[in-house]
Amino acid sequence: MTENALHQLQSVGLDFLDAAPVRFTYEAELPAPVETVFAAISADPSTWTWFPGLADGRYEGEAPHGVGTTRAISLEGTVYRETILAWDAPTRWAYRVDESSVATFDALAEDWVMEPRGDVTVLRWTFAVDPQPELAELIAGAEEMIGTVFANAMVGLAERLGTTR
Repeated sequence: MTENALHQLQSVGLDFLDAAPVRFTYEAELPAPVETVFAAISADPSTWTWFPGLADGRYEGEAPHGVGTTRAISLEGTVYRETILAWDAPTRWAYRVDESSVATFDALAEDWVMEPRGDVTVLRWTFAVDPQPELAELIAGAEEMIGTVFANAMVGLAERLGTTR
C-alpha cells in the first residue's frame, strides 16, 4: 500500500456515532446467519472483494484482532488508517479513522451492527462524520451517494457469501 502524507483526524470513541454532526444510517437484509455476516465484516480487509473501490487493506499487528487493532485501507485512491472501537462478535463491529491521505473530515467513524431476524441478518451501517467546514454542505448532501455505495457493497457481500436471492 502506497503511503501518502496523512491528515490526522480526531481520536473519537463510540459516543461519536450518536454525536457526529453528520450521520447516515442504512439497513440491508442478508440471507445468512449473523455469525457468517459478522465473520465477513470483521475479516482481514484483503478479503473485502465485495466492497466497491477497495484496492488494498490489511490488519496491522498479530492476530487475534479486536478492540484497539489498527488496519490500513486503500479505497478509491485514498489511504486510511483506522482503529477498531467495537468487536462484539457476532453483533457489532465499529472503527474510527485516525489518518487519511485527504483532508475531508475532522472525524469519521463507522458502526456495523448485525441482528438476526428470522432466517436473515439485518445489517445496519452508520457512517458518522465531522466534515471539514468548507465541505460540510457537500458531505451533508452525499447521503444518496453513500447509500448507493452501501447498497452495492451489500449486493457484493451477498454474492460473496453465496446467498443472493
